[in-house]
Amino acid sequence: MDLKAVFSPFTSTPEGFLVEVNPLSKLTVVVSATLLSAFISDLTLLIIMGVIFTALIAHSGSLRFAAPFLSFIILFWLVSLAIIMVLSGNPHTMGFLSLFFARFFIISAAGLSFAFTTEPQKLAESLRSVRIPGEIVFTLTVTLRYIPALAVEASSIWDSLKLRTSLSGSSIIRRPSLLYRGLIIPLIIRTVKISDEVAIAAETRGFNPREGPGGSLRFRGRDITFLAFFTVIFASLVIMDGAVV
Repeated sequence: MDLKAVFSPFTSTPEGFLVEVNPLSKLTVVVSATLLSAFISDLTLLIIMGVIFTALIAHSGSLRFAAPFLSFIILFWLVSLAIIMVLSGNPHTMGFLSLFFARFFIISAAGLSFAFTTEPQKLAESLRSVRIPGEIVFTLTVTLRYIPALAVEASSIWDSLKLRTSLSGSSIIRRPSLLYRGLIIPLIIRTVKISDEVAIAAETRGFNPREGPGGSLRFRGRDITFLAFFTVIFASLVIMDGAVV
């Protein structure tokens, strides 16, 4: 048995171990985490899931670009809880809101971990290998290329805003208008332009959405190990959630 191949999902590489895993394996984990988050009702377990996917992003070296998105989720989470506490203080409403934001954080972190560690060409090949229609492959591939580009742009705008305004945590609370004037509005404008640029780039490279199946990527030992690892984690979370209930 080739132990190096079996344990390769957990072996560091210059680009991170997730890059070497089959996109379909990663996509299976992302979809499973999304579905599982909807069934788990314990906030602590949901937070643990969020931490796991955040750690995957950090290991891939993409946490700096994903941080603005994840930070905003946490910020709106805390602000919403503070508003509910001031207005009503209803613990049931606060608990429901916390579960909602925790699940949204998991979905976002899992999706970003997939987007930052998957090459569009490999995704296209793996989808074609399971006979996914070319139109769907083209859409998913452009979307996959679009997410990291948007995250990098958001990080650049955020850094520029901090340089121009000496932005800090306290200044955001005192001047929340900085968020939409200095970050959200410029990001929306860039979003439209980036979407066109990514689509044109895909067409320029000769990506044919009507190209038939024929991908060559297949599941290997590292993919089985990767899936088994997350199966154990997800099963443990389900068992612990049932014990709490």
